[in-house]
Amino acid sequence: MSTTPNPTLTFWTRISQPTRDIIISLLVIASVFLLSAKLDLSEKFIAWALAHESLQLDEFPLVLFTAAFVAVWFSRRRMREMIAEVNRRSVAEQASQESQRLFKTLFEQGLSGNFIADLNGHILLWNPAFNAMSGNSASTLNLKKAMGRRWEDICLQLQTAAKVDIPELTLTRPDNAPWIVTARLTRALDNPHSSQQNIYGFFADITEQHLAERELAVLLKENQALARHAMQVQEEERRNIAREIHDEMGQYLTAIRLELASLPKEGHSFIVEFSARINSHVEHIQQAVRGLIHRLRPTALDAHGLVEAIEQLVNEWKRQHPAIECQLLLDQHCPSLPEKTSIVAYRIVQESLTNIARHAHANRVAISLIRTHGILSDILTVEVQDDGVGFNPHLPRAGFGLSGMRERVEAEGGTFNIRSEGRGVVISATLPFNATPEVIQKN
Repeated sequence: MSTTPNPTLTFWTRISQPTRDIIISLLVIASVFLLSAKLDLSEKFIAWALAHESLQLDEFPLVLFTAAFVAVWFSRRRMREMIAEVNRRSVAEQASQESQRLFKTLFEQGLSGNFIADLNGHILLWNPAFNAMSGNSASTLNLKKAMGRRWEDICLQLQTAAKVDIPELTLTRPDNAPWIVTARLTRALDNPHSSQQNIYGFFADITEQHLAERELAVLLKENQALARHAMQVQEEERRNIAREIHDEMGQYLTAIRLELASLPKEGHSFIVEFSARINSHVEHIQQAVRGLIHRLRPTALDAHGLVEAIEQLVNEWKRQHPAIECQLLLDQHCPSLPEKTSIVAYRIVQESLTNIARHAHANRVAISLIRTHGILSDILTVEVQDDGVGFNPHLPRAGFGLSGMRERVEAEGGTFNIRSEGRGVVISATLPFNATPEVIQKN
């Protein structure tokens, strides 16, 4: 069964609401006019007003007209104010929506893992970064279970503190994978009229960094152990080579000189001349061998101790560089020291003097060697200072002299420091060592 649409109803639904209101107003006015004309309401009102002229009722139509005009003016004014208020609220709503969009983007696209959890550790809201670092298990993750007793301690701290920062936090992920983060946790009221409190968290995943640092630390320890072993082997090889040169080459050179001395002084002049030349060459070789042995392993270090070995080293260096003033301050309680400590201290002074001669262009050098007694161990302090051109200790260097000194010192559990402020360099090292009872009695 089909129905024919009413043309009037169709027209009424197609026109706008303001047009409808105008039509209704005109129809009401026309109806009132027709009703008033039909019933002669105006004549009746005038006749009634004349009967009560003392009440000035004849002015009532003008008052009603004025009231209607004022009502129209007031309604129009209120309408403009309402439109302006609607516009302001619309702009504010758009700004609020834009702000929410920005904050949502910041929350969801941030590199840190952001989340909201209740006091029982259940995750209420999280961003994709947190979901990724938790192994895509943020919906089932419980921080109270993952952190254990640490979660309860944090909740207690947040009762009095605005935030809790944790530089390194180790958690247990649901998939049992390693998870190490730096964390900031805050506590705030979501609704001022509610006592429900949630915890806001911000995680930065450092698991890979931590594992890499742990691996680097192991490699560093292995490299340091290898460097210490290489230095020990180097010193042992130097000692063996110096001993071999002294025992083998030294005695043969001495034998040659004795054989030359036993030759007759009278006879052929060329024999005497050749023997003198050979003797001179042998003497030169002996001096070179002594210098080589001294550089490999100073004999005074084994025979007389650290103080005399450094004195010999400095005296030899001063003969080679007479223009540089060198001051020595040597603690006389340092002769009897452990062999490793003596070798490290000697090599520091030796390498420092070599660097000063090559690069410093200095006029004055000061070397000090001081021993102090401690409760657990004694400490040997070595310091070499010059007034040369200096350098920036923080810039990379091509050579390995300073790095070698640092490795030697740190291998013995000491500290190594380089200072250079515009001009001059100060190299200092502290070496702890355990003194034997015999050494303490001697000192």
